[in-house]
Amino acid sequence: MKPMVASTPRYLVLAEELRARIEGGVLKPGDRLPSEAQLCATNGVSRGTVVRAIEQLVSQGFVTRRQGAGSFVANRSLHRKAGHLLSFSQTARQDGHRSEQRLLAFRQADDAEAQQFGVAAPAHRLERVRLIDGEPCAVHGSVIPAAVCERIGLAGDDAAALLEDPEFSLYARFETAGLAVREARERVTARLATVAECAVLAVAAPSPVMVVFRTSYAADNLLVEAVEAVYRADFYTYDTHLVRGERHAGSGLRIVAAGADF
Repeated sequence: MKPMVASTPRYLVLAEELRARIEGGVLKPGDRLPSEAQLCATNGVSRGTVVRAIEQLVSQGFVTRRQGAGSFVANRSLHRKAGHLLSFSQTARQDGHRSEQRLLAFRQADDAEAQQFGVAAPAHRLERVRLIDGEPCAVHGSVIPAAVCERIGLAGDDAAALLEDPEFSLYARFETAGLAVREARERVTARLATVAECAVLAVAAPSPVMVVFRTSYAADNLLVEAVEAVYRADFYTYDTHLVRGERHAGSGLRIVAAGADF
């Protein structure tokens, strides 16, 4: 737990104490937090202090509220911050989680698929389930130019064996082949999961999902991957830092890069 100075507001002290219990495994995902009355009595604070402490944990993605039932420890979520480019595996590791993948399909993409993803044919389609601490949290559908697949070793007979490795990392293969991702562009939307996605992600329909469409580029603006990543909403937290600035292209806000992961 981070040391608190004497002037630290009491609600932040309480929030940090509860977060330490969550991160230490004392309170596990799905556990109900003590009631507001219990927290008031145990910590000698007012109800307002308890409410603000819980709000702090909700905003950080550690706690969820259920109307009429109380506050519960949230499922382990990937915390993404705008501006810092990391792979899915790196993001999970940075957050203290174990990541894996499970291959669904690897085949040649048809021309319509490639065009839809903005990739010039010929290209290959890679579909994977991504897991955090053994639990499925996302489905990644990538379209990769055939020339890139050849450079990273996914064009030969051993491609399937490589992709069956639970620890396979596409970004790591790019880097080894001299195609390290330098920048990416992405769009984040929300919708309901399809029936197939619900089955793969082990959630009941209807379930909300966050959809991240990203195009990744190596040096010289070389497109190496276009991917649609469908995340379970309870496994996805997107953080960004906004400050008021001069208006640009109709916006009164500008986004300050704070740290993006994938």
